[in-house]
Amino acid sequence: MRTFLELLPFRIEQAISSRWLRTKRTRQKRLSTIPVQGSPAGPRRLFIDMAVISNHDAGTGIQRVVREIALALLSEAAPEWDIRFVSATRNKPYHRIAWPDRSGNINATKMRGRPGDIFLGLDYSLDAVRRHRRQLARFRQDGGSLWFLVHDLLPLHRPDWFSPYTVIRYKAWLSILAGLADGFLCNSHQTETELKDALAKIYGLAAGYRTQVLPMGSAIPDGRQFRNTEAEEIPSPRFNLTEPFALMVGTLEPRKGHSDIIAAFDELWKRGCTEKLVLVGRLGWQVDALRDLILAHPEYGAKLLWFNDIEDAELFQIYKACTGVIIASYGEGFGLPLIEALGHGKPVLARNLSVFRMHEGKGAYFFPIGASVQDLVGTIEKWLDAAHQGKIAVIKPTDSWRDASAILLSAIGDNIGFCRQPKIQHR
Repeated sequence: MRTFLELLPFRIEQAISSRWLRTKRTRQKRLSTIPVQGSPAGPRRLFIDMAVISNHDAGTGIQRVVREIALALLSEAAPEWDIRFVSATRNKPYHRIAWPDRSGNINATKMRGRPGDIFLGLDYSLDAVRRHRRQLARFRQDGGSLWFLVHDLLPLHRPDWFSPYTVIRYKAWLSILAGLADGFLCNSHQTETELKDALAKIYGLAAGYRTQVLPMGSAIPDGRQFRNTEAEEIPSPRFNLTEPFALMVGTLEPRKGHSDIIAAFDELWKRGCTEKLVLVGRLGWQVDALRDLILAHPEYGAKLLWFNDIEDAELFQIYKACTGVIIASYGEGFGLPLIEALGHGKPVLARNLSVFRMHEGKGAYFFPIGASVQDLVGTIEKWLDAAHQGKIAVIKPTDSWRDASAILLSAIGDNIGFCRQPKIQHR
């Protein structure tokens, strides 16, 4: 009930507001937070939002991106940057926290902006940004800049794939960003294009902000940096890695296409195929039927395996041992498991989404968006055979999280002479 009441004003606004009204409100918000002018006093402070991951790191693809970029910023930032990690709760505004070493002695002071400061919305903090939007507006008024990482526009374009609350929360978050953000960091050119289109069509916002596409790294930790001592061993995987298996990585949710691949493997197993199908991902939303299908499957625990609590160290080993990775998603802003697989030298079989086409010829093969189960059976069979025979050449990605952090710092640091007056479209 508390969440319902908290979201009710946003739900009403989203239901009844017109484009003209949204445009007017966006303009008012941006004009009301025009920052004071001034020069940075000392090192530029970079406040990095870790509101979700600092409370619970679920190991999702988004959280791997957040964690790795944050660690790269911490290690690669030049001395002129003062890195400060921040978090917020329902009742406590953005404040400093100790991260990644939570045992550090940090004065948990409330975040306040000054000229030259940057707030980086690195975490996917839908609730924190909404609850503390006035604090962020004040941060901008005091001379700071606000930048946010955007992973995709899927809750906007395909609300049927998400819970109603998630859609409301996402739309509220995007509305707040439209009225406040100085810049957006995107994980792909597709996300950047879709974001610009949404800001223009929904909020009448044609300019007054900047965008920057960040390269996504393919490396994930193997667990060594998280060990307390050299003698401590990385946890052993929970199944036999020497037996051939195809891998799917990602939260179980409607758009990921798990059911299609399980149905195809059902037919392959009937034909005598011994290849296992391993699913790695936490249980998402609107997938009760899929969960029941997996748990009641006659091959569950034998040829069909599902792990919903895999840590990075174990995932590293699973990637390393698999025959290849299957990505059956119907929609992605980027698709991190694809480059993670290529980074381990593993071939990929993916649904033919436009965002994946950049990897064609690098070890990624594709099947049609609307492929039937019978189509998938033949495609998977040929792909597995080619993979086992070493006929699929894989070109490993060269982008790293260090590259992402360098480009990020260059983008957010280049604010001199940038006009933050919004250009609003009137249609």
